[in-house]
Amino acid sequence: MECEQMATPAKLTILNTRPSPMGEELQQRLIPQYSSYHFPTISNAPITFSSDVPLKSWLLVKSLGWIFVSRPTAVYFRQLLLQHDLTEFSPAGGIFAIGESTKAELQRFVCNPEIKIITPKHSNSESFLTLKELDAFQSFVQVKGKDGREVIGNALIQQGKQYYPLELYQRQLISYSHSEVCTWQQCDLVLATSIDIANGILTNLSEQLSNDEIQLLLHKINWVVLSERIKQFLMDNMVKEQHIFICEQSDNSSIINTINLISKW
Repeated sequence: MECEQMATPAKLTILNTRPSPMGEELQQRLIPQYSSYHFPTISNAPITFSSDVPLKSWLLVKSLGWIFVSRPTAVYFRQLLLQHDLTEFSPAGGIFAIGESTKAELQRFVCNPEIKIITPKHSNSESFLTLKELDAFQSFVQVKGKDGREVIGNALIQQGKQYYPLELYQRQLISYSHSEVCTWQQCDLVLATSIDIANGILTNLSEQLSNDEIQLLLHKINWVVLSERIKQFLMDNMVKEQHIFICEQSDNSSIINTINLISKW
């Protein structure tokens, strides 16, 4: 079934696929400057927390670094703290956050002003792994989604560090109807803040549009991503390099600044 032809938009139209709650926050800031559709392609579901996680013991270890890779990791970790009758996060070791939004979420329950939350220059795993502060710790707990950010764990293990993945949630694909995905053909720009999200976009396209419709869309549309890894994933899936732009910070303000630059070209 072919989609009906859409009228050419009068201004830049964006496909905002960012999950809740940052997707809604971004949507409010995009409108009315741009036309924007909000279609998150993944959702997060909590994993049942293991009762044998030695959380309180880990909090006492000075040589242990805590890694939070995204805002959801901080949200679900706070729930874990509450299950252990803890209302704040005050570890003896260090805290690392990838991205300013992750850091801001952690600051809601890191109440000790003497605790510094260390962030990399850019909001991606590669930039995180260049931090000199990592050398001060012998072991790390990485708070993460199931099967996510494996590049960090692999790199730390290769460096001889002890590594403990703490998986607190899993991602689930959100599927959309043919009529919903047809609206994506109006878009000039797509936001994909993770490989899972980019995969969700391509999966919905392949399930609901014809090959010709997909090729027409990919030929004209630009992408904003957060890392070289996401860019490479898209290129491996036939998206041309010149259509992909990297925003090196994950907060909504930086994403909007990147979109503003693209809109002027």
